[in-house]
This record gives sequence, structure tokens and C-alpha cells, in this order.
Amino acid sequence: MRMQDGLVPVEIIGLSTSPSSGGAFVLMLGEIAGTRKLPIVVGENEATAIAIGVERKRPPRPMSHDLLCSLMEHAGMEVNDILIDSLEEGTFFAKIRFFQNGEPAALDSRPSDAVAVAVRLDVDILVSESILEEAGIPLGEDEDATSEEAEVPASPIEQLEEKLERAIEEEDYEEAARVRDALAKLKE
Repeated sequence: MRMQDGLVPVEIIGLSTSPSSGGAFVLMLGEIAGTRKLPIVVGENEATAIAIGVERKRPPRPMSHDLLCSLMEHAGMEVNDILIDSLEEGTFFAKIRFFQNGEPAALDSRPSDAVAVAVRLDVDILVSESILEEAGIPLGEDEDATSEEAEVPASPIEQLEEKLERAIEEEDYEEAARVRDALAKLKE
């Protein structure tokens, strides 16, 4: 992975449930050649799509991100990387950067969708330096989050199984059904 001016290569270092965000997940990106982390809140479906890509699972039918990757390939688009380049009012923005007919281009994207594409196509994930400056967390500064993360199971499947167990214990059967379905998708 080569360094580009003002752009920082990152990798996925975690994907965990966030107890305080009502069913959302936190995608944790870590600076490859540094110590900063960037937490991005993503929805359950997006977390599942990222986890399936990371774990190189092949669902029986293509998911939306698989379809997008196939469409881009058939259209002659060669994805170069994804770039998280903007933060406005607490919302991150990203671009899927590609070449088509030798010309550079980019598609606007939610970071979760861009990351789901990146893991499927095995392309670099970049974050602008200004975003890491504004929203990054240096290692060691998030002691409370680290102790909370230590209690969360490592794999997305284990996390969903734990979430399902909690929903059943709390008799939140609607949430339990939603988690059960997400778990079934992930296990496929």
C-alpha cells in the first residue's frame, strides 16, 4: 500500500456492537503505519455486508455489494481504492475511486458501503489526514471503550449470537427476530 499526499492507509481492526447506539455497530479502522483509530457507526445490514466480505463468505445469492462489484467489473471499471474524505455534522462521506477507459472517476458512497466493496475487491482503504485529525482516536485515549470492547466477542457471528441472547432474555422478540435473520445471513 503506497502513501499518497494527505491520505492515510487504514485497515479494519474491529467491528463490534455498540451497546449505547441501539443496535448499531462500530466499524473501527486503524492507521496502518500509525497509532490512530477511526470509529464509524454503521447499521446492522452494513456490518453484516462488511463481515461477509472480510470473512470471504459467498452467500447463495449475490448481496447488493456483490452485485455492485460485478456491475462495475462488467462496465470496465477498475476500482483503485476507497477514500473517506469528508465529515459533515457527524456524518462521514466516502468515494469509490476507479478507472474506466483509462480515465479516473469516483462514485459518492457511504463509508460502510465503500468498505464493503473494498473488502470484496481487496483494494486500499484510505482516509484523509484532516478526517483523522478531526475524528481519529489516538491509541490509549479510549480506555473506557477498550475495556468495553474487551467484553465483546471477537467475531461478528459471536457478537450477533450474544445480541440475540440478550434480546431473548429481555423478551424483545422483534429485535431477536431481526438479529436471528442477520445471523442466518452471516452464517450462510
